[in-house]
Parts: sequence; structure tokens; C-alpha cells
Amino acid sequence: MDEALRTPKRRLVFIVSRERMDLYEKLRQALIREPDVDLILDRRASDRRLGDSAFDRERRGRQRRERLAVDAEVRECGWAVVKIPAGPKGR
Repeated sequence: MDEALRTPKRRLVFIVSRERMDLYEKLRQALIREPDVDLILDRRASDRRLGDSAFDRERRGRQRRERLAVDAEVRECGWAVVKIPAGPKGR
């Protein structure tokens, strides 16, 4: 089989709110054999910015723009899916 056909183009990460353990369990059962899918339970409870360095605040600022839509979707819907481009060997 051609290597290009076996190499995934992307990975999917499902992020599920800890308020939706029912959905987390159903997805875990449904996706357990999917090699290019990760399932994460969002366990964040509070803002962890206290005591951070200026470098950490700047890095977080760049990442925040990328995370806003995902965070909002997890809060509003209870879950979100993030597509991550696969590396040269699929991961």
C-alpha cells in the first residue's frame, strides 16, 4: 500500500467538559480503537496566571487567540473538536 494512503493527514482531539461525563464515556467507548483520535477531559477549574513571568504571559497571549473559540465551544456545548495537522510520520 502506498505510504501516502496510510499516513493520516490530521489528528482529532476531542475535548469534553467535566460537566459532561456521560458524553466523555460514550466518546471513549466509540473512539477507543481510532489511532488518530485523542479524547481529553477538560479539568481546568480556574485561571492559573498568578505568579507567571512576562515570558509566560506573552506566550499565553499568542495561544489565547487560538484557544478562544475552542474554550467557548467547550463552555457552551460541553465539548469541542480540534484538528491538528499530522507530522511527517503521522504523529
